[in-house]
Amino acid sequence: MKLFTAIAYILSLVFISEASFALAAQEKKKKKKTDEEKTEVTKPDKASSVKLTNLFLEAEKLKVTEDWESAISTYREVLKIDPSNHNAHFQIAQIYINQNKAEDAEIEAKEAVKGDASNRWYLETLAAIYMAQGKTKEATETYKNMIQKFPNNPETFLNLGYMQARAGQFDAAIKTYDQYEKLFGMDESVVLEKKNMYLRLNKFNDAVGEMHKLVEAFPGEVDYLLMEAELYRANRMKDKATALYKRILELEPENAQALLALADLDSQGGNAEQSLESLKKIFENPKTDVDTKIKILFPYLQYWEVQKAKKQDAFDLAEILTATHPEDPKAFAIKGDLYYFDSQFDKALASYKRAIELNKDVLQVWQQILVIYNTQRDWANLQKTATEALEYFPNQAVVYLFKGGAEQQNKEYEKAVSTLLKGEKMTADNEKLRAQFWANIGDVYHSLNKYVESDSAYDRSLKHDAENAYVLNNYSYYLSLRKQNLEKAKQMSAYSNKLEPNNSSFLDTYAWILVQLNDFAGAKEWQEKAMKAGGDKSGTILEHYGDILFHLGSKDEALNYWKQAKELGTDSGTIDRKIAEGKYIE
Repeated sequence: MKLFTAIAYILSLVFISEASFALAAQEKKKKKKTDEEKTEVTKPDKASSVKLTNLFLEAEKLKVTEDWESAISTYREVLKIDPSNHNAHFQIAQIYINQNKAEDAEIEAKEAVKGDASNRWYLETLAAIYMAQGKTKEATETYKNMIQKFPNNPETFLNLGYMQARAGQFDAAIKTYDQYEKLFGMDESVVLEKKNMYLRLNKFNDAVGEMHKLVEAFPGEVDYLLMEAELYRANRMKDKATALYKRILELEPENAQALLALADLDSQGGNAEQSLESLKKIFENPKTDVDTKIKILFPYLQYWEVQKAKKQDAFDLAEILTATHPEDPKAFAIKGDLYYFDSQFDKALASYKRAIELNKDVLQVWQQILVIYNTQRDWANLQKTATEALEYFPNQAVVYLFKGGAEQQNKEYEKAVSTLLKGEKMTADNEKLRAQFWANIGDVYHSLNKYVESDSAYDRSLKHDAENAYVLNNYSYYLSLRKQNLEKAKQMSAYSNKLEPNNSSFLDTYAWILVQLNDFAGAKEWQEKAMKAGGDKSGTILEHYGDILFHLGSKDEALNYWKQAKELGTDSGTIDRKIAEGKYIE
């Protein structure tokens, strides 16, 4: 809106002009105190006038080079010689504005206005300073004063209207904007502001009247027709809204907003089937561009949870879209998104793969494929696809993360370290992504039994993201398995449980650290918490509980939990011996 442009202009003015130098040597005005008493300010002599001019020149140079303090000091020298030099006060005010010292700027601007109340720039600057400080009343009064003095300046009306609206004085603001239009003609931003204020005042007909002014003035401007139609639609005036949408389609037959609005109006009227059929006809028309159809589909994605009942409609439209535009990658990409949101990963994959066959240069589509393979734990395809993606996006850290993760799962540990170290260098300022790289590097080094390197990697990860609960848990668990730095492990595990309470794996880790510290009673308490949090369905957690019970002397109970653990499945290499021998095996 013009208002903000005006304000920015006011605040950025630098007055280096003939007027600046002329004012520096100006003659002092006589001020009347009473009819009987007059006080005359002595004019600077010739030598002082020359000095004033030189000081002003020096101050302006300092101001231009942004040597603010020296400039202020030099202007103060001007004021010592000529205390009534209002331009010097104004220039100091400008400097304070640049320094964001609004209160100091206000003091100097007031002095400038006091010296010359007819100077438009002084008044505009003072008003802008008031606005910047939120002094609505003072700014409003200043703008009213300016309108009296400078009735032909449109920006003053705009600023006054803005301040009145900001203060909630909507009726006054509307009157100000009416004055503006009477003097300077219709302005889109003013009409829209008035429309919004009428709505705030619950004057719907007046709001529509404002929009209709724009429609009448610019009969071919579709945006204005859409705004007016939306007003009728929001107020459930279906017939008037429908008429306007149809008028829009006469001007722009492919207008997505109008097409979707009409379909939605049919749906609201209980005509859901007719609405869908209308949309299908739009999607079957090859002359309607793909982007228009994607705009119609996009709200299904935006409000997926709310519109789940209509998801089949979305799938039907997406299938029509790709059939009508079989060579457009965007059509397949959005179809993939719809199936992905519904967790139909195989269908989503098929759509995404077709999209990159048609255009391999869209990173987001590659990422979606990588995410799906990762979710499905399809490490072979994840590694293969990430390797291919790097041919097109060799500088994208996230692709290296997927590739390194797949190599780790495929037990290609040396490859994984190389990939992850390379990707970490491309994380730029993304601290959380960098932390994830170092966490994965730590996991790989642990798998290689390179514990010094793995501990260092975990420490670096936590340096970049100190509240990554999963890194805190894994690091502390690995330390407990090695029986090293157990107090540090205990602190990190406790923090992970604070960050993510009731995580059975995290609770199990803390319990296992207590086992290593020979606090079996404490370990039992925490392991039972883990089981209540869902760990009773984990073979590993049940096996650990059996181990704790054995250490507490409950050998029969321990054997029972070991057997349950075996039934559920555990990756322990000692579970069979524990059951066979009836004792704890380290």
